[in-house]
Amino acid sequence: MKHFAFMSYYVLLVIMLQLVPGTAFAQDVIPKTPPPPPDISLFTVFDPDFSYLNQGHAYITDEGSQEVTISGDSSSLKRVDKIGVQLTLQRWTGSTWVDVESGLPAYETDSTFAYVSHSDITVESGYYYRTKSYHWIEKDSITESGARYSSSILIN
Repeated sequence: MKHFAFMSYYVLLVIMLQLVPGTAFAQDVIPKTPPPPPDISLFTVFDPDFSYLNQGHAYITDEGSQEVTISGDSSSLKRVDKIGVQLTLQRWTGSTWVDVESGLPAYETDSTFAYVSHSDITVESGYYYRTKSYHWIEKDSITESGARYSSSILIN
């Protein structure tokens, strides 16, 4: 009897999950391109000889309904005159990454950290997307800069 009760509960759970939109049972999208190659630039670092620019990150989040949020941040080892980050959404064509949308640069003055986020960006289903981020600092007459990339995601 206990086995029957457990199996009944399990079957009911599976049926309920199929009725909830956006669950693991959602239809898989067929990619319109082959996947991008593994991106070794995910593991890049800024020039180790930099005196100020320390880290930069790029992120992409699938918000569902063919919308993404891209975000990024820059950090420095010491307070600088200006620190900034600019984001670009990129789509994989099957052979190369192309820029889809660029946001305005965001920066902070007399700081060690800058952050920017762009939400509700509409994208096409079936494509791989990633975020490219450009990071920089200015301190007196010194400028240091570099780019980073998020991992890629397939949009359903």
